[in-house]
Amino acid sequence: MHGISIALTLSMAAHGWGGGHTVIRERAITCLPAWQQELLGDATPALCRDYAALQDQHAGGKRPDLDAYCKPEGATVSLHDVNAVPASTIAFRWYLQRIRDCVQAGDMDETARYLGVLCHWVEDTGSMSLHCTEGFINETYLRELIPPPSEKRGRHYLYAASGISDNGRYDMPESEDHTPVLLGRTPEEAALHMQRRQRLQAQAARQIIVPFVMDEMHGDGSVAARLRGQLVSNASRTSADLIYTALSLATDRIEGATTQLDEVPLTDFVSDYRGGKSSPPWRWTPFVLDACYDQQRNVVPLELPTADGPVRFERGVGMGVPFALKWTFGPAGVYTRVAATVGLLPASAEGTGAVFALLASGEEIACSEPIHAGAPARTLEAALPLAGDALELTLETRLPDGVSGTGCMAVWGQPRLVR
Repeated sequence: MHGISIALTLSMAAHGWGGGHTVIRERAITCLPAWQQELLGDATPALCRDYAALQDQHAGGKRPDLDAYCKPEGATVSLHDVNAVPASTIAFRWYLQRIRDCVQAGDMDETARYLGVLCHWVEDTGSMSLHCTEGFINETYLRELIPPPSEKRGRHYLYAASGISDNGRYDMPESEDHTPVLLGRTPEEAALHMQRRQRLQAQAARQIIVPFVMDEMHGDGSVAARLRGQLVSNASRTSADLIYTALSLATDRIEGATTQLDEVPLTDFVSDYRGGKSSPPWRWTPFVLDACYDQQRNVVPLELPTADGPVRFERGVGMGVPFALKWTFGPAGVYTRVAATVGLLPASAEGTGAVFALLASGEEIACSEPIHAGAPARTLEAALPLAGDALELTLETRLPDGVSGTGCMAVWGQPRLVR
């Protein structure tokens, strides 16, 4: 496919996507299977355009007639941002139920309204804007790190209004080469994975903010257009998955294999980490995802000793001792167990050791005996709580009595959630 630049005029000021919502939605619809495109039918143009930004129209109480679509029952959420897990769980389930009710009543126009709000909520968090930052970075810090040239001082970095986050220039392939992925076989499972994808999308947007701003402020905008197009493409695929899942559940039509949902790596979720330290050499970077440090702070593969020789893991966490890393997801009950292989990297300093513990919402559910440098890895697993709209899962390393954490390289190999 040949790259093209799609130009749109923004119809309204917003913190995230403006006209991008329509581009994202139109590309998402083309990825859906024929039966879902036929099901949406005449409601498709409204889903892509008229209902692309209902919560923007509703914001600030300007359109109380939109309360029915923008105020999910039982939860108070910002329909532009990543919210706390309990409220998000309730809201995602509520939207899935409303969509199901409308589809079964044969009202596809109402279906498109609820789908439009649901997609917009997730799409916004995937833009280079305040909606993706989640407290990691703000306009003031960005302007200090990347000061604007004098002629561009009047432009915002993280707002669309008078800003650069969405100017309508997207360089991307003409169409999406994507087969939609089912995000859940039940509303509960779908709510969990929709939140997971929303957080991953926000993380992906955060990761390109610096090069994006650099090019818009000090370059010719071509790199920014490519990065903006990359995020539009990401959002299109995610919206396709959301719509596909919502309509599949609404029609009780689950197609294809679903076993990929039976087990998910914990590192497929965005952690709650907001800072912390551990023993050297982990002092300022206390963990690494899908890799580990050695004694010289080189990033190396995850590896653990076993009775049959060293074993490498593609997925997992390397971390210092002591340290605790937490993830929050919901609802509880979708996954019933957590499991991992634990031990110390063979490069750990002689005499070091660690205790590995699993905690669920602050309560210890499994704990290893002290594992010392050179000792074989062990399996750690436990049952998870089954009730609640949110569940906190923590991987914690502790120092055994009389043992130093300096040079201790703890490894969580393939930590995963299991049905």
